[in-house]
Amino acid sequence: MSTQELILESAYRLFARHGFEKTSLSMIAKEVGISKPAVYYYFPSKEALFGALLEAVCSEIRFGKYFPLASFTVDNYKEQLTGCGLRMIGEQRSDPHYSLLMKEFMIQSTREESILSAMMAVIQTYVEGFHELLRHGADLGIVQGEDLRAKAEQLTMIVDGIDNYMGLGVAFDYERLWSYTVEQVLR
Repeated sequence: MSTQELILESAYRLFARHGFEKTSLSMIAKEVGISKPAVYYYFPSKEALFGALLEAVCSEIRFGKYFPLASFTVDNYKEQLTGCGLRMIGEQRSDPHYSLLMKEFMIQSTREESILSAMMAVIQTYVEGFHELLRHGADLGIVQGEDLRAKAEQLTMIVDGIDNYMGLGVAFDYERLWSYTVEQVLR
């Protein structure tokens, strides 16, 4: 791993654990095993590092990674939609820092327009991605063609809600909730 990647990886954990305000570049440098000026070589400020981390996370959680349209066929559409969502839930659940960091991004989005814009862009890619996926399902004859936009927004809200509630430690049966939502959307 490059030094820049190590800095981002450490920042991921520390911003999740301590939040933006309480995480210092000194803490990050210490965890990486480099000097604070070395961090400045890669990132001119804590805000720039936080922004780079946001960009990396947004790239990693892109819709197509979890719901690849080309893999949805007439024979597997429902199982694929359910399975892709369950995989995403499993990945989120297995990373103790992910939901905490996403909450920190949300908090900082109330203070910084560029962070809000990045978060809104991710949400919009999910709405558009689900909308396209549902149109594909309608073309295959699996999804009823009415209210596809509302259904896409519903799926997006469920994905986001699951992420938020898992981050709070709420003990819901997220797999069952996702499967139920898919059933409702495909009716």
